[in-house]
Amino acid sequence: MKTSTQLTRRQALGVLTSACPAILRSARGDRPNVLWLMTDEQRPDSLGCYGSPWAVSPNLDALAAEGMLFESAYTPSPVCVPARSSLLTGNFPSTTGVFHNQQRLRAGTRMLTWAFEAAGYQTASFGKKHYFLAGLRQAFQVEGGSAVDDIVGAETFPECYDPARHEVLQYPDLPARKLRRRWILAGIFPEARERTAEARNVNLAICWLERRDTRRPFFLRLSLNAPHTPYVAPAEFVSRINADKITLPIPRREELADKPARERIHLQDFEGALCFDAEQIRRIRRYYYARAAFADAEIGRLLDWMRRHDLLANTIVAFVSDHGTHLGEQGLLQKQTFYEQVATVPLILWWRGFPRRGVRQPEPVSTIGLLPTLCRLADIRLEWPCEGKAFLLPPAGQVPRDRPVFSEIKFGYQGYRDEDRQVMIRQGRWKLSRFMTGDPDGALYNLQEDPAESRNLYSSRPEVVAELVEIINRWDQQRRVNA
Repeated sequence: MKTSTQLTRRQALGVLTSACPAILRSARGDRPNVLWLMTDEQRPDSLGCYGSPWAVSPNLDALAAEGMLFESAYTPSPVCVPARSSLLTGNFPSTTGVFHNQQRLRAGTRMLTWAFEAAGYQTASFGKKHYFLAGLRQAFQVEGGSAVDDIVGAETFPECYDPARHEVLQYPDLPARKLRRRWILAGIFPEARERTAEARNVNLAICWLERRDTRRPFFLRLSLNAPHTPYVAPAEFVSRINADKITLPIPRREELADKPARERIHLQDFEGALCFDAEQIRRIRRYYYARAAFADAEIGRLLDWMRRHDLLANTIVAFVSDHGTHLGEQGLLQKQTFYEQVATVPLILWWRGFPRRGVRQPEPVSTIGLLPTLCRLADIRLEWPCEGKAFLLPPAGQVPRDRPVFSEIKFGYQGYRDEDRQVMIRQGRWKLSRFMTGDPDGALYNLQEDPAESRNLYSSRPEVVAELVEIINRWDQQRRVNA
C-alpha cells in the first residue's frame, strides 16, 4: 500500500516532536486518555494497511490512515510471556529474566503502567494477561476478563458439534513426533460471536468505561487473544476472506537445507508444517486471516462505542501485537523464530488531530519503546530507567541515527539448548540470529536482496557475522553497565 505519505527519518521526527504533550491536552488542560489495543500472534500482513490484498481490517486501517504506521516494528521476544513482560517493563528478556512462558517477573519489578497510575490515571486491562509478577501489585489497578472462551480449546472441540461440519483442522498425530500434541489449528467457531472471549472482553472494557471516574484520565488496555491459535473464527468472517488471493509460500524440504539445525530438526518436530499439503495450508492461512478480521471487528465495536460517547476526542490510541506467527513459511507453523513473519508486528499510533495523515515510518523500531512513547505523549516523566526508548523522540536538536534492533529467546523447556540465549539483531539490510554461547549454525539474511529469507548467508559472509556479533556484544556490555 503506497498511497500514504512516505517520510524520511528527519520528517518523521518532526511529526512526533511537533505533537508535543501541550497539543495533546484538552482545552481544560487534562492529560490525554490512553487506549492500548493489543492482540496475540498477529502478523503485519493480516492488515490491509500493510498492503495485504486478502486482509479485512477496516477499523485498524482507518487508524493507520489518520495516524502513524510503523513498517518494521520488532518484538523483543518471539513468544508470548517474554514479549508481554518486556512491553510492560520496557526492558529486554535478559533484563527481566523472563525468556519463556514458564517464567515470571521477579519481585520488585517495576511496571511502566505504574507511572500513569502515579500521574492520576485510572488503569485497567481486560482480556489476555499472560505476564506473571511476584507480589500483590499487578500492572493495572483493575485486571479482568479471560484470554480464551470455554468452548474451543487448544486441543479440544465441543463434542456436541461435528468437527467436519465446522471444518476443523487438527495437527496430525505423527508417530515420529517427540511431542505428540494434536493442536487444533483452524476451523469455524461453533457458537454465536457474542460467546467468544474477545466479545466478552470488549463488553467488560465498555462496562468499565461507563463506570469510571470521569474527572480523571484513563489508561485502558484491551488485550485480545485473537488471532492466536486455534484459528477459529465465526463463520461470517471466514466468508469475508478470499482464499484465492492468499499466497502459499510453502518450501520443499530440500529448500530448507541451509537453515539452522534448530529449525530443520527441533522446530520441524515441534511445529513443522511439512506434514500438511497445499490445500490444508491454504485453509490454515484463510482461517488465520478470518480470525484477524474478527479481532478487527471487535476492536471496531469498542472504538465505535467510544466515538459515540465522545471519548476519542482526547485519547491516544496505540495498536500492537506481542509477536507474529508462521503459516507455512520456512516449513513451520506458530512462533519461536526470528523470521519476519514472527519477529515483526503491526504497530499503529493515532490521536484526533494527528499532525500528518497516513504517516508511514520505515525505520526499524523495538516495541519495548511503546510505553515510553505513550509516557512522553502524555507528558509523564518516568522516575526509573528502562531500555525502551520513545519512538523518534530524541533529545532536542539531535537527529536519530540508524540504530540496531534486538530480540531474544531461550527455549527453556523443549530439550534443545534450553538455557542458551539466542539473539537476533536487525541492522540496516542485515538480520543475524545466533546462540550467544557460540553457534556454527546460525542464520544471516540480506533483507534488501532476499526479503523472503530463503538464502542463509551465515557461512558465506563471516565478516558481516563478525561485525554484527560485535554490535550485540557492545549492546550486552552497555546494558550490564547501566543495570
